[in-house]
Amino acid sequence: MAQHSHTSKFTLVPIQMRDEVQLRQIMADLFDIQESRPIYSLDVPHYGAKLIYCWEEENGHLKPIKELVPTVFLHIEQLPKIQEHNKLIMDFRQESKECCILLAEGDRLIGVNCYHTADFGTAIYYMLELLNKSQINPQQSVVNLYGSVTDSELERLGGYVKSFKICPAL
Repeated sequence: MAQHSHTSKFTLVPIQMRDEVQLRQIMADLFDIQESRPIYSLDVPHYGAKLIYCWEEENGHLKPIKELVPTVFLHIEQLPKIQEHNKLIMDFRQESKECCILLAEGDRLIGVNCYHTADFGTAIYYMLELLNKSQINPQQSVVNLYGSVTDSELERLGGYVKSFKICPAL
C-alpha cells in the first residue's frame, strides 16, 4: 500500500487534461498557493478523472513529498469497491477541523470535496446537503466513516442515514 498524507488542496479534472500550465492555473484559481509550490497529479481512470493536488504548508515547511499520495486518492480508489449503489465516504478529522466527503451513485462520481468543520454536526450538515443536492435519500445511504467520533455523534449520524460502517484508519 502506498504511503499517504492528508491535504485539502485538491480538485478533479477530466483525465485528458495534461497541460501543466493549465493544471497549475486551475489550482491557483482554487487555492492560495505560491508559484513555486509543486503541483502533482494522479489519474483516476475508473471515473475518467485526474486528481490534481499540492501539499499544504505546515510550520513553514512543505510536508509530504511527491512519493506520497493524498489520502483522498485512496478514498477515491475505495469508492468502486463499496457494494451499495449509493457510495458515500466521510473522513472526519477533528484535529484539523476538516471533513472530506466522497459520493458516487453506481459508477457515476458525484462529488469529492473537503470542508472546514467546526464539529461533527457540521460534517453531517455538509453530507446531508450533498445528498440533498444530488437527490439521494440519506435513509437509503450507508456512510463509510473514517475518523474518530463519539458514541453520541454516531447515534446522531444514525438518525439521518440508513446505517454507517466504521472503517479502519488508512
